[in-house]
Amino acid sequence: MHSRRLLTTALIGAAALALTATGCGVGGGGGGATASKTVASDAPITGTITFQTWSLKNDTFTPYFTALIKSFEAAHPGTTVNWIDQPGDGYAAKVVSQVTGGSLPDVVNLPPDIAYSVEQAGGLLDLAKNVPTLTADYVASGRKAYTYTGVEGTYAFPWYLGADMNYWNKAMFTRDGLDPAKPPTTLDELIAQAKVMHDNSGGKDYLMSREPDLGDIVQTGTDLMNADGTKFVFNTSAAAAMLDKYRTAYAAGYLPADVLTNTYQGNNAAFLKQEVAWTTGQGNGIQTVGETNPSLAKEMVPSPSIGTPNLNVQGISVSSKSKHLALALAFAQFATDNQNQVDFVKIAAGFMPGTTAAADDPAYSKSDGTPAGDASVIGYEDLQKAVNFQPLQWTQDMTTVLKQQFALAISGKESSQQALDNIVSKANQLLSD
Repeated sequence: MHSRRLLTTALIGAAALALTATGCGVGGGGGGATASKTVASDAPITGTITFQTWSLKNDTFTPYFTALIKSFEAAHPGTTVNWIDQPGDGYAAKVVSQVTGGSLPDVVNLPPDIAYSVEQAGGLLDLAKNVPTLTADYVASGRKAYTYTGVEGTYAFPWYLGADMNYWNKAMFTRDGLDPAKPPTTLDELIAQAKVMHDNSGGKDYLMSREPDLGDIVQTGTDLMNADGTKFVFNTSAAAAMLDKYRTAYAAGYLPADVLTNTYQGNNAAFLKQEVAWTTGQGNGIQTVGETNPSLAKEMVPSPSIGTPNLNVQGISVSSKSKHLALALAFAQFATDNQNQVDFVKIAAGFMPGTTAAADDPAYSKSDGTPAGDASVIGYEDLQKAVNFQPLQWTQDMTTVLKQQFALAISGKESSQQALDNIVSKANQLLSD
């Protein structure tokens, strides 16, 4: 979604948290009566349901799901769970067609933005109303991603999650007179250290290597939308001051000259080529890089996200229109209980379980003393405070406008305040269309 979300493992295929479907509405008017259904605690768990995942039927994950379903069916005689999987591309459009055609699977893997659209059409069961232990059993950051402004309820079990953190190139730090044990923790420190790296390398090395995005606005303490989620309001003086800092750094040569163009390779690619000394990713970044570039992996130093971490999350939802609601809810809970989530992330390296019980597992909360182990723990700690920055109302067209206006502001062709005013005006126009 954002250029900052890098080194995210691609093991989940095209479904690797590519949360780009915002705005793909499938109906309006709120959830209505179907979403407000309640499932009796003593309702019989019988029948046949369909379970849909997103780009997970492959050599890595098929054995896991086959065993998961077999175990559930054995514990509940007389039940059948049919597993289907959708390709990574076009998933939002596929879910839209399923909802409008009345064929949404009983249990379905959804990211927050698609889940929001389905909820608005009355297509999802409110889990907060049906699972008394929801708050106790699932991490707050994951639950909040499926709890929407102006909408009562929670519409997915958090399933597998990740949060952005930082990776720094130790060799480049040392070569250019910086201490890799003391990487930047604020934007001001980042710019100051970018100056040192630039000056000491004769302008050949870069620490800063990406343009800002919505997340940078959030880090200024600016709300992206008003309280009821009907209007974008982030054209603040604090956001303008942040853009001014980027403009000053860009003018001084602390960022690559082509960073504002569509041809820019991205800071992840530049980091892998050791042309820049900073990128972001999830807790398995060192292991992932080590598979193809072990010499670079040895130079990677992890640190917590600068400011509030950005949340990546996938969830499992229950169709409110399932003919076997008790069975669907029981299977969704089973698939996302602590043991099954722990087993899943053993093969989905870099992600964390969405359960609170995982907090007691030293595999996530204690390092083995290696940089890779430290990174895993940092990723887990960042997850506890992570937030999904992008509003559900935000669309790709809005992102295009933002990138264009940010480029004008940072290149000095337009004031930061004017750029923000233009973005907010256009975004609100698109929102009302």
